[in-house]
Amino acid sequence: MIDTSNGERLCVSALPDAAPYIDLPLSQVEEVCRRLDRAGISYWVDPWAISIDDEPETTTINFSRYIDAARIQAALDDIP
Repeated sequence: MIDTSNGERLCVSALPDAAPYIDLPLSQVEEVCRRLDRAGISYWVDPWAISIDDEPETTTINFSRYIDAARIQAALDDIP
């Protein structure tokens, strides 16, 4: 899936000792949530959206630290 704000691949951030998350444009949250639901992946969407320097609003989708980031990325990339 492509990030509409920068034209690059939408990627899961997975840092050591931290839960995976996705920062994304607010306009893409609904589609990403549909893909995650289809894949049976639990998540929660940050209730806050921000805009910096008049850029489109962004928010964060958060995941449990126990879920495999590669599974989340596969859902974003629409890989079965």
